[in-house]
This record gives sequence, C-alpha cells and structure tokens, in this order.
Amino acid sequence: MFCNKCGKKNPENSNFCQHCGADISLIQPASQNEKKSQPSNAYPIKKFTIMLVVTYGIYFLYWFERNWQLIKQERQSNISPFWRTVGLFIPFLNFYLIYQQFKEIKNLAEENEIKDTYSPGLSLVGYIVVNLFSFGFLSPFVLNRIQTTFNNYWKIKEPNKAIKTSFSWKEVLALIFFVGIYLLIFIGLMYPDKEYDYDYTKTTETVSEVQPTLAPYNQDEIVSSVVNIFCPSTVEGEKGTGGSGTIFTKEGGILTNSHIIPQDEEFINVDEQGCLVILPNPNTGQPEEMYWATPIVLPEISDTYDLAYLYIHEVYLDEETQEYRGTYPRTFPAFDDSNRCVDENIKLGEKVTIFGYPSLSGGLSLTITDGLVSSFPGYGLIVTSAKISEGNSGGLAVDENGCMIGVPSMISYDETESLGVIISSDLILEFSDEVSTYLEE
Repeated sequence: MFCNKCGKKNPENSNFCQHCGADISLIQPASQNEKKSQPSNAYPIKKFTIMLVVTYGIYFLYWFERNWQLIKQERQSNISPFWRTVGLFIPFLNFYLIYQQFKEIKNLAEENEIKDTYSPGLSLVGYIVVNLFSFGFLSPFVLNRIQTTFNNYWKIKEPNKAIKTSFSWKEVLALIFFVGIYLLIFIGLMYPDKEYDYDYTKTTETVSEVQPTLAPYNQDEIVSSVVNIFCPSTVEGEKGTGGSGTIFTKEGGILTNSHIIPQDEEFINVDEQGCLVILPNPNTGQPEEMYWATPIVLPEISDTYDLAYLYIHEVYLDEETQEYRGTYPRTFPAFDDSNRCVDENIKLGEKVTIFGYPSLSGGLSLTITDGLVSSFPGYGLIVTSAKISEGNSGGLAVDENGCMIGVPSMISYDETESLGVIISSDLILEFSDEVSTYLEE
C-alpha cells in the first residue's frame, strides 16, 4: 500500500503512513462485512438543507471539499481537493471550480444511467444569483438538486449501505456556534442601549483572593496510561528496540521518543504488525494487556524533537494459547491532567516523578523514580536527579501534582553519578504544532 501524500510504501491495512503520518485509511481495501457496516456517502437532503440555512451558506465550503474527495475516490485521480477549495477565494477562478465540480457530479451520475440530472452552467448561474441576494441563505434551492443527483449515484454504487441521517458531533458544534451568534445578534438588536456598570477594583480583588479548586492527584490514572513498548526490527541481525510511552488519546494514540523505533534515514524498519504495546495493571505495574501499534515517524520533525507517535490498531494474539491479550476496539486510559493543572511552569528544585520501564528493573514492570529539577540547560530541556536509565525513554515525567513536565529521554553522565534529561512540555507543544502544520500542507 502506497501513501498518496509522500508516495512511500506502507504495510497492508495501515491506517496511517509510517513515513509522513497521513491518514491512508480511505484507500485501503475493506472486507464485505466492513463495507456493509460503513455508512453511505449519500447525504440526506433534509440535513443538508439545515446545515446550509443555519450556517448561512458557509457549510458550502465543507460540502465542496467533501465532494472533491469523493470524486477523487471514484475517479482514482490525483486531484487536490484542499487547493481547489482554497481556489474558491480567488476571483473568477472560483466560478470555474464550482462549474467543474457540478459537471463532474453530473458526469458520474449519467455514466451510471441516471437521467434526471441538471445543467452545470445554469446551476452555477443560479448559485451566484441566490448568493448575491441572500448571502447563501437560499443556496439550498440550487444545491439540493445537485446533492440529490449525487445521492442517486451513491444509491446505485452502494446499495447495501445505510444513509446516516443523524448529525455528527462536528455538525452539532457548528449548529450550536451559529445559533449562539444569532442569539447574540438578537440580544444586541433588542437591547441596543443597555449599559452595564462594573466595579473593576472589587472584581480584581475578588479574583486575586479566589484560588482554583483542583482535582486530587490519582496515581492509578497515570500508571494506567504509561505503556511498555517493544518494536521488532526487520533488519537482519537486529532483534529490535524498546522503551516507554504515554497514551494521550482514548483511541490509542501514544507519544514516545523517536529513537526507540527501529529506523534509518529512509525507512521505518518495522513489519506490518508494528510495535508491541503493553498496558500495566494499575495496582502492581505488571504486564496485563498487549496490543499492536503502528509507529509514525515524521520526516525531519521527529529527528529534531526526538518525538514520534504510535497508534494502536490490533489486539495481540498469544500463539501458544490462541487467546487474545486484550480487547479491541476499546477506550484506552489516556493521560489527562487538564482538570488538576493550572500553572504548569516547573521551577528549580521542584519534585519530579518518572514513570517508565527501565531495563535495570527488568524492563517489564512499570517503575517509578523520584528526584528534583536539577537545572535548565536551555533548548527546552530539563535536567533531573530522578533516576532515568535505558528503557525509560519515551515515558512520562510529572510534578508533585501529577502535571506533565515532559518526556524522559536521555542520561547525562559525570564522574560520580548520572542525571536524567527530560524533553519539556513546551517542546512537546512545539512538536504537536509542527506536526499539525505538516499534515495540513
């Protein structure tokens, strides 16, 4: 399987490209049962009309992008839906792109002997007219005909798939957002001369006296989210590498160090199963559940920050007992300190706790070590006296409130003792921003 974004080969049934992190789940083949369980690409006209009217026609941008994605899928072409949508903001080019999409949908329908279609040219003129007079509010009068034609196409192409009539959570959020704007406008029109007098001095004094109520630090929650990682290598003579990681999404996304994943300058040297991820028992730290995860190392970005991701995709099957060592799909215990952390600025001398799987303790049991913040050498790194050894890489470092400090990654030796080096939360945020920017390009 090859990635449409970077063109490099990935194992079959991969959800994400191991080289650039792009979502390639849309191009992988699905079984008959999977096809039947997936919803149809048809979009209910009633829901479509509501989204257009409530968002005052802005929903057209998402609809336009979605249609290009579907056309690209059906034509097996290399068109760029995102840049075509961006082209809507360029004068005159936008008319051509809208006309081109209307024509493509009409052609797909007629190729499948759907006769009741429309004229792309007249539809474009109608769309321009209703936008001039209603700013998109009346656009369903034109676009509904096109969506109906596309729906008829999908009914033929996907006869066994059900049409999803309920709103997604993203659509619900969009509706709530626009309804909120309308309410604010209505209140502003109804009470234009309303004045509010505040005693700002009193407010400031009150705020300064109020201390936020934070949730207590529950170590079991943190323990459950720190996992053991082992990545078998596909290079002859190499057994593989391992370390630690932290689950950061309930779907099984894991943050870890890039250097624990077998790789060279060109390839991720891991087979199609990926890396083995072991979840601990929260009371004992002993291995309890095992899963397979796909490693994602992003070009240059992972090297710069020494950070990478893994995404759990399958439960581990014990070949001897033929028993599964976990349950998948499931909701995973993701690390979340948002309900107890207000000021996460770590200071010199503060307590540090390290969670990981160091080889010195056997490499299989979760091990917790404590220390202090020893220094800030710069470059977003934190030096700590907490014990960090091989196998701790990619784990989790927290302060005394259970707030994330960063990812333990290195050991710094001197003549008498060793000090641990932590990649700070600030660098992790920079890494996340870089990844987001990369995936949007």
